[in-house]
This record gives sequence, structure tokens and C-alpha cells, in this order.
Amino acid sequence: AARRVRRKDGRRRGRVIALKEILKQVDSLLAGTNADGSEREWIACEALGIKRGALPLVREVSEEQAKKMIDYARERATGRPLWQVFGYAEFCGMRIEVGEGVLCPRPETEELVERAAAYCGPGVKALDMCTGSGCIAIALAKTGADVTASDISERALEIAARNAEANGAKVRFLLSDIWENIDGRFDVIVSNPPYIPTEQIASLDREVRDFEPHCALDGGEDGLKFYREIAKGLAAHLEEGGILLVEMGAEQGEALKAMFAPFGEVKIVKDIEGKDRIAAVRICGKN
Repeated sequence: AARRVRRKDGRRRGRVIALKEILKQVDSLLAGTNADGSEREWIACEALGIKRGALPLVREVSEEQAKKMIDYARERATGRPLWQVFGYAEFCGMRIEVGEGVLCPRPETEELVERAAAYCGPGVKALDMCTGSGCIAIALAKTGADVTASDISERALEIAARNAEANGAKVRFLLSDIWENIDGRFDVIVSNPPYIPTEQIASLDREVRDFEPHCALDGGEDGLKFYREIAKGLAAHLEEGGILLVEMGAEQGEALKAMFAPFGEVKIVKDIEGKDRIAAVRICGKN
């Protein structure tokens, strides 16, 4: 129940409500979603403007803060991903704006960035294809690499440019359908392209199917459409000795091994859950 409290100077501060009571309401609203147990904490921290580590110290919240929590939970209950509800996502220690038109960054993509960053640094030319929110390109630019990022979506590039500015990263953004407007050669090429087979889109969780852009999900009939397009221009744009790193679906490892084998050494890397997630292709010679 809410109660009124007074400040030390005797003036009324307004009504406060027990946090545990509001969290019960949040839990009830989230019950019909795929929200995991941590989302109630994220909602509380976002409404309170605090870090998660400080949440156990909170016992009461203001009416305004309680309303924010309930509003966030109601919007999440529609199926909208939590990060779209907030308008941003945490990625590699950065705050990345997200919204309609770009895919919410996934934790497994942080693993792709970690691998790619090991090959980047000052003097390295890197390309991020299908950049979306720009999260990969921005993280690589933080290494000092000269980064170009491309996408077919003007909306995505607008968001990516804002993210680069907000995170103090210098990235060259290009509107391009895969290789269409890409010039020059690169030492590192990274991509998290659409890789879900078309027929599987309808069976995805509502959070993804109804709220994420299908152009960032649909990889064609077998999910490999964009990898084939990347392979077509690889010899012309990746330096000898350079490396290509792509995120992929857990069942696509063998297909990508066969596809990229003509270019050099191909290694399939598992993610933290033990699933095939990254194909690393080291160019060994001219093709």
C-alpha cells in the first residue's frame, strides 16, 4: 500500500509504495510472455535510473517510478522485446539505440565482436556488412581500426550513425546491397547477415516474429542466401591473409565450411552455449 512521507524539513515528499508490491504487479503482467526472470529487475532499474547492483538496497519507490515500471511491463506484455521498450540495448559495454528497423543486438554477437576485435587495431581496414544498429562497427572502431559499415536500409543507417556519434566512434557508413557500393579491399570483414530460412520465420517467438525487421532475419529458402552473396565478392575485397568472420545459425556450419573452403582455411567457432555460431575464413591466396 502507498503511504505519504515527509522530508527532513517537514514538507511532504509525496506517496511512496513498497517495491515488492510493484514487482508483484510486474510479474503478473509478464506472466504471459517469454520474459526471463531478469527482466523484472531490468524494468525496475530502468524506471529508477539505477544499476542492477543497487536494486537490493531499494525498499520503496515513488508513485511516478511505480507508474513507469507498470507502463514498461504493459508494453513488454504486448510481446515487444524489452530493449525496444526501453529504446536501447547494452552491447559490449555501450548503449546502443534500437527500435523498429534494426535488430536488437544479441549476446552471441558480442562473441563475434570479441573474435573480430582481436584482428583489428590502428592501421587495420575493417568492413561490417549488414550493420543494422551499427553495434559491431562501433565496437571495432573502438580498437582504432578504420571501419566502414554498410546496410541496405536507410533507416538502419540513420540509427547506426546516431549510435556512432553517441559512442564517440568514427565509422564510415554506406548504403549498399552487399557489395553493390563497396570499393577497395579490407583486412577484416565481419557480418551478421540474415540467416533464418524463410519458412521458419512464422514459427519464431512472437518477440522476434512480430517486432524485429524481417529483412534482418530472412536468409532465403535455406538461410544461406547472403553468405553466397558475400562469397561472390570476397576475393575482390578481402586482402590476402585477411579474415572473414560471420555469425551463423547453429545448423549451418558444414554448409559454410563447404562454401568458403575454396578461399582458404575455414574454422567453425562455438558460442558460450556450445552451438556453432561463427565461421572464420582466413584467405590463403589469390582466387
